[in-house]
Amino acid sequence: MEINFNLGPSEGYVFRERDGTFLRGEGWKNLERRVRGYRALNKLDPGNPWEEIVIQTCAKQPSLCRDSSPMAAGPRGAGSMSFNQRVLQMMVHLIGLKRTKRLPRVDDATAAARAAICATCPRQKSLNEACKACLYSVAQSRKALLDGADSLHQNLLPCAVLAEDCQITVHVDQAPTVAGGMPPNCWRRPQT
Repeated sequence: MEINFNLGPSEGYVFRERDGTFLRGEGWKNLERRVRGYRALNKLDPGNPWEEIVIQTCAKQPSLCRDSSPMAAGPRGAGSMSFNQRVLQMMVHLIGLKRTKRLPRVDDATAAARAAICATCPRQKSLNEACKACLYSVAQSRKALLDGADSLHQNLLPCAVLAEDCQITVHVDQAPTVAGGMPPNCWRRPQT
């Protein structure tokens, strides 16, 4: 992933350091300098500030980012997003619902029954491994949505039809939907 420099973040140029400190900049490069300076001053591991800024920004606001992997090259329709970006967009939506305390959950037994259906689904699709920032962002989003716990359904891949992360959506009470390509036994279909 890479940040589209033509766009600015809605919250400003902000980075949350590992110790919880929020650092602000007047632009992307200024923010990177401030992170480097803060780490040097506090004798912290220098890491890779720019990569960490990109990962954090793309997790919070995927619309500011674009897939820079070789798989993303080539003609695509205007406004189209990669599968990774669509899954991340869904995760960001769920995190927004959680922050506003509007993320309805189902009980563990229902989640397990749904996961059993997803586990046999031929429409599961892996995320593009070339985008390390995407993989990291999805993993961090899962932790945030599960209150820091590991997923109980780590064998599940995202849904290729709905671009939903099944490890998370099996826990979410949501309206049924019908999309082309959904298997007949999908738990996301309306119950008849």
